Order: sequence, then C-alpha cells, then structure tokens
Amino acid sequence: MATEAERALGAFIRNHPTDNSRRGRIAIVSLLIGLAFAAVAVPVTVAVFSEDGDGTRLAGLLWCGALVGLYGGISSGLRTLQRHGEVFVLREDGLVYRRTGETRTLPWTGIGSTVQRGQNHALARLMGWDVHLVIRPRTGTRLLLTGYTEDAARLAAEIETAVSAAAGRPPR
Repeated sequence: MATEAERALGAFIRNHPTDNSRRGRIAIVSLLIGLAFAAVAVPVTVAVFSEDGDGTRLAGLLWCGALVGLYGGISSGLRTLQRHGEVFVLREDGLVYRRTGETRTLPWTGIGSTVQRGQNHALARLMGWDVHLVIRPRTGTRLLLTGYTEDAARLAAEIETAVSAAAGRPPR
C-alpha cells in the first residue's frame, strides 16, 4: 500500500526486491571459506616463524584468503540481519526504499550524489558486488544498492540518469 509521500513521487514504475536469502547463503559460505583458510594459515605461519622463514609468501596468501572470506562473510551477514524485506520501488519522480520497519521516499532532487563501485568479474557477480551503488541523500543516511537486488544494474543506471537529470548534469 503506497503512502501519500510515495504517491507524491509520481506513477509507479516497478519494484526491485532484494534476495536477502541469497545474501545470507553467500555470507555463510564466505565465513566457512575464511575459516578454512585461517585454519590452514595458522600452522603454516607457526612453521614459518619456528623454522628458517621459507613459506612466507604462502602464509601471506593464506591469510589474505582468510581475511577476504571473513570480511565478505561478516559484512554480508550483517546486511542479511539488518535488511529484511528490502525493496527498492522505482517511481516516476523518485525512489522509495523499504525494509522491515523503515520506509524512505527520495525525490530525485533529494539525492545529492550516487557513486557506482561495482566490479565486473565472476567473483564480484557471485558476491553481489557487480552492482554497488552508493546513494547519498541530501539529508539522512546513505543507501546501498547491491547485486542482490533484482535487476540491479538496470535500476542503478536509471537512478544515476535520473539524479543527473534532476541536478542538471549530463548522465555519466
């Protein structure tokens, strides 16, 4: 049910729900991979420091894998817990962001900037990092649109175009 503030943003175009269960699955797998790398890295690191120092590169690579896995798992896990029911609603004159317990309406003129930090490779697509659009409203906290959202690349492009047009800038 659309609120009055939502209706003020013009005609409904479409919903873009976020696949939070996929985000949760990725978080668990990432944590497990990070823990597995750490479990192997600890004895290798102990061996490096107790012997002549050979294997420092291997230890470094193992710790790098552990930290990437743990970071990916923890950050995705926190987002999974915090963003139940997340959906982006595209409207003619703005964007509506909903999640359990929160609804935000953002007219295009109310968005100060957008920054796309997505990456185009297989791991990024798997982790939902292929789209990573930071939406900075003129007031309030930022929003993050990731690849876990349905048709995120299309939505990100439309948001960037609309925000640029509202600010009188040519689209990027």
